[in-house]
Amino acid sequence: MPIVNLITKEKIASEKKEILKKEFADMMYEVAVKSENWLMVRFTEGEDIFFRGKPLDDGAIMEIQLVGKLQNSQKEEISKRVCDVLNKVLNYRKDNIYIVIQEIEGQNWGYNGSTF
Repeated sequence: MPIVNLITKEKIASEKKEILKKEFADMMYEVAVKSENWLMVRFTEGEDIFFRGKPLDDGAIMEIQLVGKLQNSQKEEISKRVCDVLNKVLNYRKDNIYIVIQEIEGQNWGYNGSTF
């Protein structure tokens, strides 16, 4: 049930999307114990992003929404891994990446005609 949304200025090549999708799935399972069977990954590309008052070409916004609560140590590990993978795969500077983690109560998350 997690949703991972990567927002970037650039269009990302299909092969890089596959690498990122796998990295995000591994991260969510290893850190948050959330299976890829429930994971949605979205790439929001071609967005105008401004940071420090200037256009941001080598950075991103990562939004992660999930049902339940994470420990602070899990959130720190997610932040580290997101920055590491975006730096490695897309050559984004780690200080140009924002990660927003939203923890949502099950009754506020709909799926298949019901809620969690």
